[in-house]
Amino acid sequence: MFLDAMIGLGISLVIAMLAYLKKSLNQSGFITATLLGTIIYTFGGWLVWGSLIAFFISSSLITKISEKSEKKESKGRNAWQVLANGLVAAIFSVLYYVVQVEIFLLAAVVSIATSNSDTWASEIGSLSKGKTFYILNFKLAPKGVSGAISGLGTFASILGSFFIAGVFIGLYALLYGIGLEDFFMFGGIITVCGFLGNLIDSYLGGSLQAKYRGIESGTYTEKRWLPNEKVVLASGLALITNDAVNLLSGLAASLITLVFFI
Repeated sequence: MFLDAMIGLGISLVIAMLAYLKKSLNQSGFITATLLGTIIYTFGGWLVWGSLIAFFISSSLITKISEKSEKKESKGRNAWQVLANGLVAAIFSVLYYVVQVEIFLLAAVVSIATSNSDTWASEIGSLSKGKTFYILNFKLAPKGVSGAISGLGTFASILGSFFIAGVFIGLYALLYGIGLEDFFMFGGIITVCGFLGNLIDSYLGGSLQAKYRGIESGTYTEKRWLPNEKVVLASGLALITNDAVNLLSGLAASLITLVFFI
């Protein structure tokens, strides 16, 4: 285990440093990503770690493209955002190491597929020229608001989940070989459960995530502040931030994976 931990630390440090230099991570995100990557590699091996890196690289590229299109600039993922997307995978990786039951490995990867599905849906969906609807009641919604879905975003979310499934299957085939039955089982479980996790994310974002309203302007925001203006909680629960929604949806998708297997 010590050797695996050292290898995991080394390669996670390199990837996190490159991401930090590219401004995909801030300082706290860099530290947290290095620690999580080390844990995931140590206990989940190449299968989970490789899936995590595939998510991080692909989602970072898509986010950069989206920001360029909308002329926005991100400060990079912080520690909370990294934990929201990687903590569940780390927990199930440890469980897999302890009990050596393969379904926990799949549950770890499904949480990553959920994060990738959500990121692709949000970033690609924001470029949609079509209508956007609230997932709770299918009424028209502003583009980019939590709990809203679009045709392009939904298609992108399926592709995002399928992409992680493909990475996992490819790594599994290289390491162990893979039969046709496992090929379809792994691919189906990861793709479907990852996509379901994204739908859960949208539902929680629309129902429980905190949204605030500016006292003077009436402007709605998911942040706890507006420039030069106080805000009040307009809907949702104050403790349920976007990061909390991401964490809960990844956990829910992983638990659904266990139920499917049973």
